[in-house]
Amino acid sequence: MPLFTFLISLFFFKENFKKVKVLSGLSIGFFGMYIFMNPQDSISKNLNLFFSLLIILSSIFYAFSANWVKTLKNKSSLELAFSSIAVATIICFLMILVSFSIQSDSVNLSITKLTFSSIVSATILGVLCTGLAIWVFFKLIEKESAIFASQSNYLIPCFGFLWSFIFLDERLTLNLFIGLIFIVLGAFLVNNK
Repeated sequence: MPLFTFLISLFFFKENFKKVKVLSGLSIGFFGMYIFMNPQDSISKNLNLFFSLLIILSSIFYAFSANWVKTLKNKSSLELAFSSIAVATIICFLMILVSFSIQSDSVNLSITKLTFSSIVSATILGVLCTGLAIWVFFKLIEKESAIFASQSNYLIPCFGFLWSFIFLDERLTLNLFIGLIFIVLGAFLVNNK
């Protein structure tokens, strides 16, 4: 996503950067992400090309939206975050209705699996981990730039793995530490004034 954010801001939104510095920092960060993900493990799992392409397409759309948000000068970051979540909620609700209409058994199964703790957990994830994070992301774009804010996406898998290590007993490997070093170095190079 940070690479696509840079390319889209450069070609479509005509942002001015020190192109060599930003591109080298993004490349180092992307290389760190590549090491962090350990492609040797992924290849052996025979990943589906279709889903990989969907992930790339979603990063392109995410990068475009980050750049587009910067052009909305008359809206606050809180308004943009609320609007974004409201539209996503409507789309998700429609998808749930379509899913339930295709498989009527899934409605009963889904309702019976609901617990108080799952509702509380989903609410916390929605309000804090999504709502607050999107508001902060849009605030960063408003204050700095889409490229600056997009650097946080390099750290998402790092924190995801840290939480899985702490709570799910995942193992730490050398590629995770080396990848993290490259990711932080790349982010430093992009944002170093």
